[in-house]
Amino acid sequence: MHVRSRSARARRSALALTLTAALVLATQATLAAPAAAALPGLTRVTSTGPSNSDWKTWQASCPADTFLVAGGGRIDRGAGQVVMDTMVPVFGATDVYSVTGREDDNGFAGTWSITATALCAQPPVGWEHAEGATIWDSVSSKTLTVSCPPGKQVLGLGVEVNGGLGQVVVDDLRPSADLASVSVTGIEDGNGYAGAWQLRGQVVCATPPAGLVRVAGFGLLDSVGSKSTVATCPPGTLVHGVGGEIVSGAGQVRLTGLDLLSDTQVRATAAEDEDGLASNWAVHAYAICA
Repeated sequence: MHVRSRSARARRSALALTLTAALVLATQATLAAPAAAALPGLTRVTSTGPSNSDWKTWQASCPADTFLVAGGGRIDRGAGQVVMDTMVPVFGATDVYSVTGREDDNGFAGTWSITATALCAQPPVGWEHAEGATIWDSVSSKTLTVSCPPGKQVLGLGVEVNGGLGQVVVDDLRPSADLASVSVTGIEDGNGYAGAWQLRGQVVCATPPAGLVRVAGFGLLDSVGSKSTVATCPPGTLVHGVGGEIVSGAGQVRLTGLDLLSDTQVRATAAEDEDGLASNWAVHAYAICA
């Protein structure tokens, strides 16, 4: 597992300010600054990409002189045939949250788009980034746990499927109840996948702000083909991180959204593939609140 930290001074420059402003204008990102937050300057940035039938990546960018602390994304109008196989933080002069979608092996005749959301704040105390990866092989299901360093807790989460080509489903992106770690799971879809693939997990950690807590929203276990579940922060607190999971999806249910419904709510959305799933399944949402 790789862990790294950084200082604000080492990563900011006048050039970064110019590039960030230009990128925010180009993507027409929407900034919604809440009235109060446990992390100073907590800001939500949302950006929607083009609608077409190509596999694509889209990003939401943090304002200048802020750090990415978490993010989320969703597939719009994918009808359960687009796999959201990458949701990751990317750090640099401008921090971004990056989301990738790929059509499954049967393709999709319609057009679809990606909406990405970044949660950004002034440099959190004890900010660190940790990541881990499985080996490359053709095992049909893989789970990986990535932990924060001692004394730190999870804010942001990330998952990436390498080599799955739309045939590996992200099943879990779940923060632990004590916010010490994140568990990620990838499962080959109902048709299987002959090639080798790799699962990567990431966490953004910090010295926990006051009252940091994981809140779960547990969805119904039934056979409805598409559903969503919401996790709501306690009164007086705001979302600082996003997570979710599919229960009993058997690779035939795809996460189509792990995003912020508002500054206080996280929504997890999932849909069965075009072949459907005869058994019951559920989708759970997780909000990290402070």
